[in-house]
Amino acid sequence: MSEAFLSSIWYRVAELQPRLRAHVSVHRHRYRGQPWYVLHDHASGRVHRFTPAAYMLIGQLDGSRTVDDVWRHLAESHDRDAPGQDEVIQLMSRLHQNDLIQYRGSPDVADLLERHGKQARQILTQNLTNPMSFRLPLWDPNRFLAATLPAVRWLTGWAGLVLWVAVVAAGLVTAAIHWDRLMGDVSGRLLTAGNLLITLLTYPLLKALHELAHGYLVRVRGGEVREMGIMFLVFFPVPYVDASAAAAFRSKWHRAAVSAAGIFVETFVAAVALLVWASAEPGMVRAVAFNLVMIGSISTVLVNGNPLLKFDGYYVLSDLIEIPNFATRANRHWGQMIQRQVFGARQLKPQPATPGEKVWFLFYAPAAWAYRMIVMVGIALFVAQQYLLLGVILAVWSVFNAVVKPMAKHLHHVVTAPGLRKVRKRAMGWTFGGIAVIVAGVMLVPLPLRTDTEGVIWLPEAATLRAGTSGFLSELSLHDGQPVTRGTRVARLDEPTLQARIAALGARIAEARQRVALAQATARPEIAGALLELQRTEAELAREMDRRKKLDVFAATDGVLRPVTPVGDLAGRWVSEGDVLGHVLPPRAEVVRLAVTQDDIALVRDRLTGVELRLAGRMEAAYPGQLIRAVPQATFLLPAAALGTTGGGRALTDPADAEGLRALEQVFVFDVALPPDLADAAFGTRVHVRFDHGFEPAGAQIWRRVRQVFLRQFNA
Repeated sequence: MSEAFLSSIWYRVAELQPRLRAHVSVHRHRYRGQPWYVLHDHASGRVHRFTPAAYMLIGQLDGSRTVDDVWRHLAESHDRDAPGQDEVIQLMSRLHQNDLIQYRGSPDVADLLERHGKQARQILTQNLTNPMSFRLPLWDPNRFLAATLPAVRWLTGWAGLVLWVAVVAAGLVTAAIHWDRLMGDVSGRLLTAGNLLITLLTYPLLKALHELAHGYLVRVRGGEVREMGIMFLVFFPVPYVDASAAAAFRSKWHRAAVSAAGIFVETFVAAVALLVWASAEPGMVRAVAFNLVMIGSISTVLVNGNPLLKFDGYYVLSDLIEIPNFATRANRHWGQMIQRQVFGARQLKPQPATPGEKVWFLFYAPAAWAYRMIVMVGIALFVAQQYLLLGVILAVWSVFNAVVKPMAKHLHHVVTAPGLRKVRKRAMGWTFGGIAVIVAGVMLVPLPLRTDTEGVIWLPEAATLRAGTSGFLSELSLHDGQPVTRGTRVARLDEPTLQARIAALGARIAEARQRVALAQATARPEIAGALLELQRTEAELAREMDRRKKLDVFAATDGVLRPVTPVGDLAGRWVSEGDVLGHVLPPRAEVVRLAVTQDDIALVRDRLTGVELRLAGRMEAAYPGQLIRAVPQATFLLPAAALGTTGGGRALTDPADAEGLRALEQVFVFDVALPPDLADAAFGTRVHVRFDHGFEPAGAQIWRRVRQVFLRQFNA
């Protein structure tokens, strides 16, 4: 017999006569066409999956045969396909640790107490290593769910599904109709003190319905729910139920339905709340409805329904694609792939997986890790805006659990794992060499340093024809597209009462002069008052005379006339002072006006080595530019609405600003000269601008951005 099948510690299990415990039932499932055996522990509610090869041994453990007898029988009947002694020992250890088997004779009370304590320590360790979400069991809800199930059973079938589809469809239509009103300043409304207080009341209630839905679906399919408690999600208490018994259901649709129950409930409540919000008057009812809409939609899309996090969406995906223990197996697949392909440990036996499963594993593990990091750091930054120390602790803890701890486990595995003893030097070389290369690459290798922003081809202010005063547009001398030169009169306004006011003011001035002369002759103390009245009237006349001059609108530059509306529509229209009548387009475009954020202003000012321009719609061609003007003071006003989010640009704009010009963060305005090749570009065209700052290692670039986050978020 080959030594690969033997173990030096076989004597410790050879004479044991185990059998499955009475509270363990066996179910045969099929995942992606492959049979699996599920052991359901009714005492704890947990389920454990085993391959057919493992069940060949488990199924023969009847309490009368020793482990050695069973193994020898398998070795004789299956030859090369039989498990080795080390594999049998590992399987027995797993069965024992999960309390799935028992032995002849009296139970080992000390061992039972040790396992109970170990399970308690595992729960505590899990809670401590994941401060974002830890659980506190409180109650066995099985009897309550069984007693109340008849009242809600009809909602768990086709009737409930039809109702859900109808209500959610109505909610989506309502959301589309009222989208602008619903999403206007959504962040500001969510973070108000009043809405946060409403969230403290509504979120736990919504989650209670969510968790009860899981429990009812388990009970409908004959399962039991033995645990309900409080889960602290970012230290916020919400209820939960342990619906793991659903994993024993043979139908993947039944398992997926249990996982999706909470998603269905939250989206149903959000749709109902949306209908209430659309019809309610401003007040408490409308505020609560808005809160439920946001919770039921945002939490479902970003967290609960997202399969990249281990919440309901993950289990739905895992059941539908028939890959049990999806995330763990994906991570294990990557670990084995690295050990076999990179370290050369070909002797390691890969985990059983179909080609389709391997494709899922290849993409899921890195995507889930990246999304988990984004969510954790995002939550930490959000909390830190109000509670700096707590947010920093959460961020450090998240990075520790997602980066430092896995890296430490990997290093420990490389140094101590028995399976790598034959390739230890190669594994350590690849691992520590890879770390050195990554650190050197991040800290030493220079990478391009650039700043990307947007601008518009700027029309000079002198090219805009504005009404200098109020009046009726009596005539527009020129036509659309007609060339004009500087100083050409292009329009004339008519103010019927202006000439009468000028005549009246002239008479008042003559009268005031006479009063001054009379005061000088007869009443000298009244001279000062008469002179003041004369000066005030003369100033008023000067203003009216200036308005009369402004009745004529002249071109301030050479170009082509472009009225804002057809000439025929402008005639006779009343315009106010400052209204735009049209533009005189210069012969060529010369300037791009753009906005740079505060994060990038130092690089643009101090480390500029080149400017590159690309026109929207002509991104394949790059053109050189030259910085010609910089406004030294920061401003909240964007040069053009096209640069803000309301106009399709990058800069976040204030939702309350109807013109879309006010940015949420201050920006700096620059002008860049257009090259002659772009002289024919249309005014107002969006331009993508890239400032080149030379080269800098990635570590320095990352450190700069981290410092900016701390300065912006925490002022520290």
